[in-house]
Amino acid sequence: MCGRYTYTGNPNHVTTRLGIESIPSKPRYNMAPGQQAVIIRALEGERPALDKLQWGLIPFWAKDPSMGFKTINARSEKVESTASFRAPLRYRRCLVLMNSFFEWKKSGRKKQPWRFLMKDESTFAVAGLWDHWNRPDGAVLETFTILTTLANSLVGDIHDRMPVICPPEAWETWLDQKVQMPASVHPFLAPYPAEAMKVHPVSDRVNSAVNDDPACIQPIAPPPQQQDLFSL
Repeated sequence: MCGRYTYTGNPNHVTTRLGIESIPSKPRYNMAPGQQAVIIRALEGERPALDKLQWGLIPFWAKDPSMGFKTINARSEKVESTASFRAPLRYRRCLVLMNSFFEWKKSGRKKQPWRFLMKDESTFAVAGLWDHWNRPDGAVLETFTILTTLANSLVGDIHDRMPVICPPEAWETWLDQKVQMPASVHPFLAPYPAEAMKVHPVSDRVNSAVNDDPACIQPIAPPPQQQDLFSL
């Protein structure tokens, strides 16, 4: 699963390609479920735009909003048949902006966190779905989930799943509400090429969502048994 990621800004190549304006955003070095995050979506009849939604999708029909902590990810292979995600897949797709994401692997008696990012360290866009839920007081809460797929060879050394990273040529189609047939977006739900990515271990500061500073992403020396990751 993808349970933590970073978004430190600099989305220029994404916003320029989609013709949208940036919005002020505090650098996030340890984004966690339940927090507000920057996404791109196209509301009905409108051009794509940046917005901030809460991570952890709460379906419009949900009775208990706490289910959002169980829906931070959506498996792309099952998204069409899962009640929480079926309608958002057709009508409410979004892109989640990231600079990197974290995964953990057991190393001795503890789990070692690893940070995955692009080789050029650029911002990338991950396939997401969003929905709206009416609070008892009438206020609307908008939330999102991150789609995952099978890991590529780089991520697969640490975890068997990874976020669905959308290539730039897929962004407009993924966001287009007129494209409602799931078959039209299936080609985008594949593992991203491993050769375009890199990885390094980070400290266990990232284990706590309280920590949200540059120290969360600083490389540390890799565990001896994981040195081979750096030969890729």
